[in-house]
Amino acid sequence: MTSLISFILIISFLIFIHELGHLLAAKWANVKVDDFSIGFGPKIFSFNIGETKYSLSLLPLGGYVKMQGEDISELKNKADGIEIDPKRSFKNLSNLKKQIILFAGPGMNLILPFLLLPFIYLNGIEIPSFLKETPEVGYVSTDIGSKYFKKGDLILEVNSTKINTWEDIKKEKKINLNKSQNILIKRNGTYKSIVFDNDKNKKFYILDSVYPKQSAIIDQVLPKSLADEISLNKGDKILRINNVRIQNWYQISEVLNNQSVTKFNITFERNKNLFTKEFSFKENKRMLGITPEVTSTFYSFTLYEAIKNGYHDSIRMIGLIFNGIIGLFSGLFSSDSSMAELKSSLAGPISIAKYSGLAAEKGFNSLIQFIVVISINLGIINLLPIPLLDGGHIFFNTIEVITRRKINPNIQNFINKIGFAILITLMLFAIYNDIVNF
Repeated sequence: MTSLISFILIISFLIFIHELGHLLAAKWANVKVDDFSIGFGPKIFSFNIGETKYSLSLLPLGGYVKMQGEDISELKNKADGIEIDPKRSFKNLSNLKKQIILFAGPGMNLILPFLLLPFIYLNGIEIPSFLKETPEVGYVSTDIGSKYFKKGDLILEVNSTKINTWEDIKKEKKINLNKSQNILIKRNGTYKSIVFDNDKNKKFYILDSVYPKQSAIIDQVLPKSLADEISLNKGDKILRINNVRIQNWYQISEVLNNQSVTKFNITFERNKNLFTKEFSFKENKRMLGITPEVTSTFYSFTLYEAIKNGYHDSIRMIGLIFNGIIGLFSGLFSSDSSMAELKSSLAGPISIAKYSGLAAEKGFNSLIQFIVVISINLGIINLLPIPLLDGGHIFFNTIEVITRRKINPNIQNFINKIGFAILITLMLFAIYNDIVNF
């Protein structure tokens, strides 16, 4: 029940935000808006404010803003004897204003993360304790970094900027990625300066080679992952992989990504007993599907820090989701794509309902993050040039701007029918996928 209620509330809220964007833009452009509806089907209630009728309908899987001059609404209005003002008709707007109205819906979905994510930081979050600790090297990767650093080194400065925590090291990456990097360290009581010069072709941050102390103890095992298949559990301490003794969590990835090795033996300790499992990777991505046991500290942020972090998180999440969606759709037309990849990437209303319930149960921060992820997905998908979606209408308008000719309505209706068939097919496939994996 929690999942269903959470799903309805979240989807209704995001649809409201989306349609509100269209409504506000239409009002700004002085277009007459006849109806503003959240949901489809039988109306639960409706009311009028000025010339616009606002409705909440039974099925919360969509919504619409009905504008005068959109599709055949003017013809219906004439037949019903309703007075029409050509100056307030959508079809008589300039293409720029049409594009603004069409973009406003997805745009609101993409603006929402910038408004919501700061609240997570104001509420406070659990962060790994080591981020606020003095950066003492706990592990050095076996790449170029091993030529410069040793376990136990204290990182003191990067290009004369004082380093107090591991978080400071991360912040300095963007600033110093393209520069010669002068690192001041303290080793066995002696100060030492390390100078690393990037070559002209590669941009490398030498401190990406050093890691904090982190025990190789498992916290979470991802469902249906390789680790799940070989029965690794929370609390297991990984001791060896093949003949390599594991002393730090970050060492695990390095050992597993040795391309010359295809079969692995992992030895781990559980309840003071030793176990060994054999495994090999079925895909190119060599991931076990485990997360480390990390000591966390509750940290609260100032308003400025919350806004700043929320902004950066929004940019990062929009970029990641955009790349993921584009990769999914481009994969549909790739000879290298597989049905298994599509099934693992496509989620329908059942999965969304399930995860919305889980997010609500985990608390405020998880719920906000979930809403943001769904909102970004809605915004980006609606901007894709798929007929019937906002992106499809934007695409048609763009063609009309370039060609300076109206698209034949019959051709546009035919393309819309194809788009409708594609959307219904994807939705049915997503629902089927949800049921199979439920």
